[in-house]
Amino acid sequence: MLSAADNELLTRTGPGTPMGEYLRRYWLPVALSRELAEPDGAPLRVEILGEKLLAFRDTQGRVGLIEPACAHRRADLFYGRNEENGIRCIYHGWKYDVEGRCIEMPNVPPGAAYHGKIAIKAYPTREAGELVWAYLGPRERMPQALPSLEFAGLPPAHRYVSKRLQQCNWAQSMEGTLDTAHFSFLHMPAPSVSNYANPATAADESRLRWLRDDPMPRFTILEHEVGFVVGGARRADGDQSYWRATQFMLPSHAVAPSAMPGEFFQGYTWVPMHDEACWIYTYAWHPDRPLSAE
Repeated sequence: MLSAADNELLTRTGPGTPMGEYLRRYWLPVALSRELAEPDGAPLRVEILGEKLLAFRDTQGRVGLIEPACAHRRADLFYGRNEENGIRCIYHGWKYDVEGRCIEMPNVPPGAAYHGKIAIKAYPTREAGELVWAYLGPRERMPQALPSLEFAGLPPAHRYVSKRLQQCNWAQSMEGTLDTAHFSFLHMPAPSVSNYANPATAADESRLRWLRDDPMPRFTILEHEVGFVVGGARRADGDQSYWRATQFMLPSHAVAPSAMPGEFFQGYTWVPMHDEACWIYTYAWHPDRPLSAE
């Protein structure tokens, strides 16, 4: 179990905190691409690492991630008009591009000293794997490449990407994927349920039986250059073992131990909204074939 001090260190992710500054050194997903489907479409409120931001897709298809308040009178740009490569504030018409530059000031004389020199906070974005990724750290430390996650390099038909809100801190949520022991209880039908909830295949039935019959997996951890793999071994049939292996990759990516041969894979990326809630970006994929409707 974590000490109170270590728990505090891991779960505080706002600006200026050690974990918050660490996570800002990585590209993190901030939205599903389909949430910003159309150029000049409706903007999207985003909260990440204790910051409230605004995402929008401009006329050229680029995604901007900017602070949500106009520099003039702090009006909320969520209610602005997304038009002609920028978000226009509905109060006095100031317009901001994807880099946060104020490119139009209709109520300011062209000769004013600050004309063309105003900008609000903006973060770099890229798209891959049907996700919008952002980098919130120092520009001089920005990694050139996005994380090399397998699902992102596959054809769209081979994957399904979604996200879900979890109302707890990101580390508490992430522990669930790393801890295979809880599967023997939390994800198990009651013993009275006939045939272990009528599993669809013999593999499903075996899995459920092994999980129920051995609630004390033996853990092995192997570190590697981007994280570690944790394996949990349970007794299976005869002298065999049933291993469930989870990959963890810095800063907050994991591949779940759910796939038997021929099945699809599942992965997750945790992104703190603030200290008491997080988004889990989830992706299912198969490297060799499209996902079926089932």
